[in-house]
Amino acid sequence: MRLKIKIGSSEIEFEGDLNEISSILDIIPKIIDATKGASQYTLAAPISQDISKPEAVGQEQVSEEVPMIQISKDDSIADIIMKIMGSQWGRKPRRLEDIKKALETLGFPLSRSTVAVTLLRLTQSGKLRRFKDDKGEFCYSTLASNIEAQIQA
Repeated sequence: MRLKIKIGSSEIEFEGDLNEISSILDIIPKIIDATKGASQYTLAAPISQDISKPEAVGQEQVSEEVPMIQISKDDSIADIIMKIMGSQWGRKPRRLEDIKKALETLGFPLSRSTVAVTLLRLTQSGKLRRFKDDKGEFCYSTLASNIEAQIQA
């Protein structure tokens, strides 16, 4: 049995047998009261995930945690990507797959093409910079991280 409840712009879906669903129905008013007025919430990766590729064969893959960011219900995917790229995690140039995995970790399972188009638009508007790395893959970085990289070089 599947039960879907939509309240405003929020949606909750439960799945289970009749006994499980009936026990959940008892706590739904508490869930609704707890979520009233919650227009912002903090999302963070609960588990550290492997986001970057190893530098060379034989080296261990570095595990980096996706940053905690404030996301409001009005934020677009472009806004969320800019918040991620503006964090410490985004200071290093990131590939499309890295950004896609970071979004998935934060609860936004988007298709590769959706993320790619959003990154392209951010690049065209001058908010991100796109360039090819040593392997010929496109990488994205914020303009601030580009300036820092040039100063250190």
